[in-house]
Amino acid sequence: MMVMVAIAFFPLKSHSMAPLQYKATIVSPLTEATLQDVLPKFTDKNTSVATGSTPVEEVAPADPSNYGYRYLTDIDGNPANNAMIVVLHETVGSANSAINTFQTPHTDENSQVSYHSLIRRNGNIVHIVHPQMRAFGAGNSVFDGPNGPETVRTHPVFPGSVNNFAYHTSLESPSDGRGNQRRHSGYTEAQYQSLAWLIAHLPVPDERITTHEAVDQSGSRMDPRSFDGRKFLRLLHGYNRPY
Repeated sequence: MMVMVAIAFFPLKSHSMAPLQYKATIVSPLTEATLQDVLPKFTDKNTSVATGSTPVEEVAPADPSNYGYRYLTDIDGNPANNAMIVVLHETVGSANSAINTFQTPHTDENSQVSYHSLIRRNGNIVHIVHPQMRAFGAGNSVFDGPNGPETVRTHPVFPGSVNNFAYHTSLESPSDGRGNQRRHSGYTEAQYQSLAWLIAHLPVPDERITTHEAVDQSGSRMDPRSFDGRKFLRLLHGYNRPY
């Protein structure tokens, strides 16, 4: 089976084109129908699946208060044309608990949060925010990549973040990982397989795949804990990626 995702970063907003739109007031045209139309269909010939298996995909759209547009410029009018990165997370709580949080309207900007997708313990991929949109997966954050530190500030109160150019995906934590301990029993084989399948369809090279812990500037994030990076990369490299 040959598969590839067609993911773009549009629609984009420019601070120079219109007054700054705060996260609490941004309303996207995202609907369950548009998610189903775009996300589960990977049909280009440039990427082939190594295992021949396709994960089960679900759609659970976030409330519009919990995501926003990607911006063409930062708050000072500088171009915000960073290449995409992937940020790996874990839910800490259950997948359903995380989805419930994302689907709950939050008028307090400090409480607005989302991932683009998460992966259940059984390997099911749940699409939550359209990849064209900006999920609120990281607060004060910087990606330290080959080109130096990267962050984009889009809000007059909050510090810079990677959200404007990140695709956020999360693994559902095991039952023994629901606290703040440093390690837990880890993730299932199905989760690793689905994560590799998902990332193989994104236009992102290995060096732009990172973790929440790595980009976080608060020093409080540890996720994804107990993640086997070697196993993930071995599975990812089983795909014929054009990146």
